[in-house]
Parts: sequence; C-alpha cells; structure tokens
Amino acid sequence: MVWVKSEYAEELAVVSAWLSALIPWSISVSVGEIQGGSLVEFHFPFLLVRVLLGIEVPTPNPLVLLPWEAVEFYSGAPGPLPFAVWTVGAAVVGLAVLLSLAMYAFEGRFRASRRDPVRIMGGLLLTAAVLHTVASGLLQFGALPIEGIPTDAFPGILLPVGVVFQYAFAYTLLRVERVDDPDIAANDGNDDLSPE
Repeated sequence: MVWVKSEYAEELAVVSAWLSALIPWSISVSVGEIQGGSLVEFHFPFLLVRVLLGIEVPTPNPLVLLPWEAVEFYSGAPGPLPFAVWTVGAAVVGLAVLLSLAMYAFEGRFRASRRDPVRIMGGLLLTAAVLHTVASGLLQFGALPIEGIPTDAFPGILLPVGVVFQYAFAYTLLRVERVDDPDIAANDGNDDLSPE
C-alpha cells in the first residue's frame, strides 16, 4: 500500500525532517513525586525544557539545556546514559535537517543522483527513532547495572510522543514507491496477468 505519491516524496522527506526536529521525542511527567511537587520535562531533539511546579530549587525554573549539557546535569540521577543516547539521536536528527536543506537547495543534483535522498531520510529518521526509543526506555525503566554509571529510572511516566512520529515518517519514506525505481519500472507492464 502506497501512502504517498512518489512526486511528493521529496516534500514529505523535508517536512518529516523538520517535524522530527520540532516535536519533543518524549515528555516526562511526575505529579507529586518530587518533594510533593510536580515535574514536566520536554525532550526536544535539540533542547531539554524542565518545569518544576511547587518545588523550590537553586537552579533556574524553567530550566533549558542542550543534550550534552543534560548529560552532565543528570550525571547523578537518573544517570548520564539516557542523555548520551539522546545526544547521538539529536546528531542524527541534525543530519536529517541538513539533508532536508540540501534537498531543497540542490534539488536538481539529488534528482540526478543514484542515491535516493528520500530513502536516506527514512533511514536517518528510523535511526533517530531507535536511539530515542532506547533513551526513553532508559529514562522510564533505568538500565542494566553498569559499573561506575548511575542508572536510575526517572520519576513519573514518560510519553514517547515524537518517537511515534519518527517511526511513522521513517516507515512512510522507506515504503514510498519511486517512479524512477528500476524495480517498479520493470513491473509496470507486468501487473496484468490476463493472457493475451
């Protein structure tokens, strides 16, 4: 089943990259579990935004961190590992955004290329989705004990919002039928199985 016509595949790839960069890959919510107050934390691909409600802390509230800053900030609990995985995922989303800009700026070159940028974008978004799934699992459930690395679970519940979108975008981009795909072109006249 084709969800997208091939002539719109490039546009979908560009939009998918930008939406993946703008939608938080997860949202952590903890109500009343931290000193009687609540926490809401948005994990965007390139930013962490933490809001504490009913809790006095010496750090700024709301707190905004880059992925690699979150690795250091959360080095004690829940531990740096989920944020390190997120940082790698952010780099992959960054590559997807750069590819989208290149697809827009150099459309003619990409059309003449042997490599399909739509499939490359699908692969990048699938890689980002897998990395963000791993980071989500580490935040929600903790990790296997690794000597010297704290691996506690984050309080509350984690909603992997953007991860679902990244998987959907990747699936759609990897499954789109391309008009200039030699496998599709070879089968164009062979769909009718009735004898002549």
